[in-house]
Amino acid sequence: MASVNIHCPRCQSAQVYRHGQNPKGHDRFRCRDCHRVFQLIYTYEARKPGIKELITEMAFNDAGVRDTARTLKIGILG
Repeated sequence: MASVNIHCPRCQSAQVYRHGQNPKGHDRFRCRDCHRVFQLIYTYEARKPGIKELITEMAFNDAGVRDTARTLKIGILG
């Protein structure tokens, strides 16, 4: 069986362990150092890394909610 080194997206620590599954069946992981829970695969587009920053940037640049959702290909309702 092949092993994959997984690192925490927040602190880059390799001290992570499997922390169950989400309702879609994707594995969840928890960092032993910063205690953050994360996934490697996200089905909800707005939860992907970097999207929150893009939403904030578009809001500061006077983009509307619908325009932001259409541009980033995410839903308006969360």
